[in-house]
This record gives sequence, structure tokens and C-alpha cells, in this order.
Amino acid sequence: MSFQTQMMTQKDVEDFLLYIREKNSRLGITGILLLIQGKFIQYIEGPSTKIDKLYKTIEKDKRHKDMMLLDTGSINEQQFKDWSMAYHEVSEKQVKDIMKDKSLDLKKIFIPKEKDNHPALEVLYNFVNTLTK
Repeated sequence: MSFQTQMMTQKDVEDFLLYIREKNSRLGITGILLLIQGKFIQYIEGPSTKIDKLYKTIEKDKRHKDMMLLDTGSINEQQFKDWSMAYHEVSEKQVKDIMKDKSLDLKKIFIPKEKDNHPALEVLYNFVNTLTK
């Protein structure tokens, strides 16, 4: 999870996605990137050595700041094997619908906390579940 250093235009996002999709395809990395009111939530998966190297590159990227690793672990099969990087800009209404909480304050989702059960993970996982229904 991270915060944009400056708002990206639609063209900036398209160019960025084109670049990372090509790179991820070469590396065998897949995942999803959500943009919610200037904040990124990203899930990446693939060979651990390549993920570790990519993560270090992402940490140095000047397009975002205050990066926080929310979860890590091993998986048996890539969840997004057909997506070199899925992308979706999620509105406040969609987040509230996904979380089933119309009074949800989005700021609370992005407050740095312990990574276990972080609200941003809940948004990500619930969003992904809406894609598979």
C-alpha cells in the first residue's frame, strides 16, 4: 500500500500500466493494482526471488511514498495467472459497497497499522472476490 506523490493523469496511468504489464510478463509476475483516491493497493505474485527484486524496485519508485508491506507468504498457484497486472480505479462508493458499510470513513482504511488484518487488505480481498462472482 502506498500514497501517490502527485496525482497521475489517465495517460500517466495507461503508460505506467503498459510498462509494468510488459515487465511483469517477462518476469512471470502477476497481480492487481487498485487506485483509491490517490492511494495504491497492490497485490503481486510470482517466483519469490523475482518478487523480492521487484519489491525493492517498487520501494525506490518516486511516484509514491509511505509504502507499507501488508502481507507476504507462499501460494500454491497464482491467483491472477492471466493478468500481468490487472488494474481498477475504485470509487469511494464501491469501497463502501464492497465493505458493506455505507458510513465507512475511507481515511481509516489507509492509516498505518499492524499489517495483520489491515483494512486495506480487507478492501483488496473483498474487491477480488467481487471479480470472481
